[in-house]
Amino acid sequence: MKALLKKTPWLWTGLMFIVMAMMISACGSGNKASSGREAAVPAATDHAQEAAPAMRTVTDSTGRQVEIPSSPERVVYTDNTVGDILLLGIQPVGLVQGGLENAVYKEQIKDIPDVGWPISAEKLIGIQPDVIITSVTDGAQIEVMSKIAPVLVTNEWDPMAERIKRVGEWFGHEKEAEAFLSNHEEKVADMWKAMKADGTIQAGETASVFQHMLKANRLSVYTTSYLASFVYDKNGFKPTEAIQKLIEDPKGYGYVDISSEILPELAGDRIFIVYMDAEEGEAAKKMITEPIWRDLPAVKAGKVYFIDASLGVSTDPLVREKLVEVLPEILKQ
Repeated sequence: MKALLKKTPWLWTGLMFIVMAMMISACGSGNKASSGREAAVPAATDHAQEAAPAMRTVTDSTGRQVEIPSSPERVVYTDNTVGDILLLGIQPVGLVQGGLENAVYKEQIKDIPDVGWPISAEKLIGIQPDVIITSVTDGAQIEVMSKIAPVLVTNEWDPMAERIKRVGEWFGHEKEAEAFLSNHEEKVADMWKAMKADGTIQAGETASVFQHMLKANRLSVYTTSYLASFVYDKNGFKPTEAIQKLIEDPKGYGYVDISSEILPELAGDRIFIVYMDAEEGEAAKKMITEPIWRDLPAVKAGKVYFIDASLGVSTDPLVREKLVEVLPEILKQ
């Protein structure tokens, strides 16, 4: 959702006033309705206070201290790493459905209400969440959502293990989070070991992950993000020296836009090309027939792999589980 986070907050400013007005109006109505019976039934107020949900304070990805219900049941999740909560058995009551059409768990989430993008305050109010988890960092937007429910900020760019542990702490599922990570790490290690044993890959091989964004006419190399953070593994592929330098450069975090002229120094023994849709996929296949591409050793050796965005543009843990299954098949093609 990197591109989404760049949305300007002016729409939210208007929504903020609408939400606040609605809430003030509701509070006013509630005060008028209760004022006539306060003296007659004072115990009702005491009962409401006793029935209020237990709260506890947690820390989100930005370091904010947020008070949330101890056992939240209605969770809205507005980032695209929905697997972070699904793997812990938490089924959200609201999502940003845009971008999840091809998610590996699309059948599990297809009927969950869409809160839209930009996120609709009106839809959030209708859903009545206990907690909202979002990757939005704009203060004005967070303030609007906080009028509806406590807001926890997540960050899809954080390492997957860090995110899952944090979510486990938020919801009291620390043991489940640790169990998943331990099991997943073992699966990944076994995958690489098996591919070396059967000759699918060789020790010390390098890899590169590219994306040609067709509509933007932009070529990028992934460094620390998405598919690159999976294939670069102590037991798997290594980045080329040129990519390693980008990884070590703070400006190279995530991905770097490049010109095709430097492809020879970036290209590894294996090349992965991520595409967003069928049109971009076809364009990528045509692209590697151009002179600067077809002379690359990986292209000559037939070691170029086209990866759909549902697998290539995500750090979602359930996507990673799927990659453990399909990457060996892809590399054996």
